[in-house]
Amino acid sequence: MELFLSQILNGLAIGQVYALIALGFSLVFGVANIINFAQGALFMLGAFIAYSAIAWFELPLVAAAAVSVVIVAILGLLLERIALRPLIGAPYIAPFLSTLAISTIIDQSAEIIWSPESQPFPAALSNTTFFIGNAYITLTDLVIFAFGAAATVALTLFISFTWTGRALRATAQDSAAAAQLGIRTEAMRQIAFGLAGALGALSGILVALYFQSVFPQMGIPFGLKGFAAALLGGLASIPGAVVGGLLLGIGETLASAYVGDSYRDAIAFTLLLLMLLVKPNGLLGSKRLDALGGAGAAAGAMPTTSLLASSSSQQTAIRAVYLPAWGFLVVGIAFATVPLVLTSTYVLQALIYGFIFALLAVSTSLVSGSVGILSIGHAAFFGVGAYAVGILARPYGLSADATLLVAIALTALVAVVAAIPLLRLTGHTAALGTLAIGQIGFLVFLNWVSVTRGPMGILNIPHPVLEILGGARFATTAQKYWLVLGFVVIGLVIAERYVSSPIGRVWRAIREDRLAAQASGLPVKRYILLAFAISGALAGLAGGLFAYVQQVVSPESFTVETSILVLTMAVLGGLGNFTGAAVSGFALAILPEFLRGFAEWRMIIYGLLLLAALRVRPQGLLGAR
Repeated sequence: MELFLSQILNGLAIGQVYALIALGFSLVFGVANIINFAQGALFMLGAFIAYSAIAWFELPLVAAAAVSVVIVAILGLLLERIALRPLIGAPYIAPFLSTLAISTIIDQSAEIIWSPESQPFPAALSNTTFFIGNAYITLTDLVIFAFGAAATVALTLFISFTWTGRALRATAQDSAAAAQLGIRTEAMRQIAFGLAGALGALSGILVALYFQSVFPQMGIPFGLKGFAAALLGGLASIPGAVVGGLLLGIGETLASAYVGDSYRDAIAFTLLLLMLLVKPNGLLGSKRLDALGGAGAAAGAMPTTSLLASSSSQQTAIRAVYLPAWGFLVVGIAFATVPLVLTSTYVLQALIYGFIFALLAVSTSLVSGSVGILSIGHAAFFGVGAYAVGILARPYGLSADATLLVAIALTALVAVVAAIPLLRLTGHTAALGTLAIGQIGFLVFLNWVSVTRGPMGILNIPHPVLEILGGARFATTAQKYWLVLGFVVIGLVIAERYVSSPIGRVWRAIREDRLAAQASGLPVKRYILLAFAISGALAGLAGGLFAYVQQVVSPESFTVETSILVLTMAVLGGLGNFTGAAVSGFALAILPEFLRGFAEWRMIIYGLLLLAALRVRPQGLLGAR
């Protein structure tokens, strides 16, 4: 009982931090109807600015925290003004990807300024421990909970009793009506981003106090936890964000104490997925997450089933450019001549990865674009294929024919099973369900040590041998180039044949209006499961080829960052446009390699190029289909 009470108290402290991060997500989503994935980067930046104010300028903790909060709040204002406001009226996914690009720029800038290594936070509180009966809580826990609670109360009072707060609430409830009443809704959006930045900075400082360290990669895991907390409570609900954060914190600490620390994240995201299934709006959510349209669309105001469909009216004048199935064969034949004239192993290796990610981007575009279920967890399917090859090829010595076939079939099965709970979800909630599935997949790869070997991964995967070609062995880079190119072209041709067939037309009908498709007698669930099966098969093939090329499979290749990168590829090419997805996937996979001469600046350039592409062609480089 003492351990249980102690974990509850500790969970309330870390849960208060999650609540502050969740409040930032809720504010922005409520007012601007945008999921701001730069929130984690602002959280990290707040911790580092406070660190610098203390370590470099010798400011006291409170003054350093105040400076950090002000600076990050200003950055939040600039983020909305420079990177997001120009995308008003663009397809809904464009601002979402814009926040991802900004997050990449901020994270890489932090590594340049403060180094990629963890830094000890210079302001430590005393190690005093207080006992409540036999349960205990530390002074650090109390300070974190007190400051977090005070910030939450202050925000609640601000929103409830000030004119600006009431204007924010009015904008969240109905942006168009608020504008007619004279409220400057653009200014309200900017204020929401500023407040979210301030909350992110404060939560980053509290986490730095809790763990006594700061590092540039801290924004991603804590940003995901805050996002999960917002979803648990209700993404557009301020009280829900607080409740969700506290529940997530308590659930994590209890799981860590009674199940094991390695499973705490898996339990948290499993609970998130169950919550989405049972109560898609969250515990205290007052608006539907699958209702798109204007900021703060009312419950059920627009029964749109996909993030792509919400912007279809903006895309009708844009003609998509894409290749027929035989066009991929022609392009493949042209690429097959490259090793005959180019002998650089480095360039051929970069092109191989480009082919693999082209196929992976197409597999994501099939679900995200053709069917309209935005996939933010596709790296899990990619990983299943890679691990299937790694496990079967090394210990059992099976040929590539057998391992790739198993990888394709197994990943298709896993994708179908993963899609079953998503059948009840639409719009944002379905996308967030895929995020939970992707994170659960990564944690399985990381913790199922008896099968995946955990963080060590599977090493020394043998070179592929194809029995169908008389036992031909593909050992050199050029040979693997032709092997990968051949399988990728086959996968692209099959995908294009499907999307151009009557099946593809049914998928697009489901994307545009699932209810209408169902009312017309179409077996909607069956077609969605078929889409996930084909998408999973393509992702499994890409993962298997990736394992053979790398000769190593480890969990860090299949994180949520990989899922987001692949989704970026699919969207940038044009959702549902397989030619665009393949071109974008190929280009974005090899671009960092060709920017390697810029050293640590290459990811910043990458992020800036992504922002520029979204600004110029928000509907995709080759147009959505």
